[in-house]
Amino acid sequence: MSLSLRTTRSLGLPKPSPGGLWRAMQQAVAGLGRAGALRREIDRMDDHMLSDIGVSRAQLGFEVDRRGFRQ
Repeated sequence: MSLSLRTTRSLGLPKPSPGGLWRAMQQAVAGLGRAGALRREIDRMDDHMLSDIGVSRAQLGFEVDRRGFRQ
């Protein structure tokens, strides 16, 4: 019986470094924080302010939910 080790082919993508992964995670967490702040700010707007920028509360709720912004 012969054992052979299979090697995987590289797709030409660089191997991620721990520092790069850490920065990517920090950016993702910061983006979630900004999205939450945006959602809270939008929730504080009254209907007149929303109509001034050309959206209704229903449209805004749909877009926010579609894009996955959560508090």
